Amino acid sequence: MNAEMNTLRTLILQQMDPAYFNLDEQQVLYWIAELPVIKEKIFKSMQEEMLGATPNSLVERHLKQIQYDCGFLTDALFKYQKVPVSCMELYAAAGDCLEQLLEHIELRYVGFFNWAKETTASLPKVESNPRIRVLFSVDALAYFFKLMNKAGGLDAGPVTQLILAISKNFITPGIGDGYISPNSLTTKYKQVVQNTAIRVRVLLVRMLKLLDEEFN
Repeated sequence: MNAEMNTLRTLILQQMDPAYFNLDEQQVLYWIAELPVIKEKIFKSMQEEMLGATPNSLVERHLKQIQYDCGFLTDALFKYQKVPVSCMELYAAAGDCLEQLLEHIELRYVGFFNWAKETTASLPKVESNPRIRVLFSVDALAYFFKLMNKAGGLDAGPVTQLILAISKNFITPGIGDGYISPNSLTTKYKQVVQNTAIRVRVLLVRMLKLLDEEFN
């Protein structure tokens, strides 16, 4: 479990830091495939500790450390600026991995140790910001909402109103804590390139897979 968490720390804090990012396409694909494997290994280690001879106090400490680490790494991901557009899927996969680890602990172990109320305090504090942070680029965000609008998922209204709402309420990795330019968003909403469509399709396929898993 420690080895897997160390791997996640190294990957997210060093290799995925945009300031030092030098992963090639093959390495990106490797990590996208490897992250679910790492997650499952951590799940297995948690279960083995819970069912084994490890004292409960030590198991509890290990789980709290994983919670803290996942919160810290998630915070680091959200604060990265100028994320390579071609690697958005890797950043999304890393975020999913951390989120699923936290959910797993909350669903399976928090009640056992009776520290549900303590978990929030143990995580690093994220700066209060009512806007929603996403792990994909502005062009992907624009196309995602364009598809939702065309598919009838949004109340019909002027596109300009939708653009303004998106620009005021979302933060993408490439802009830090700044605001998305409505003009840029409008351009990307109207002029969609194939690479953007592919990235959004990957996200939609992942969402459909999760839906199928939840109800099958």
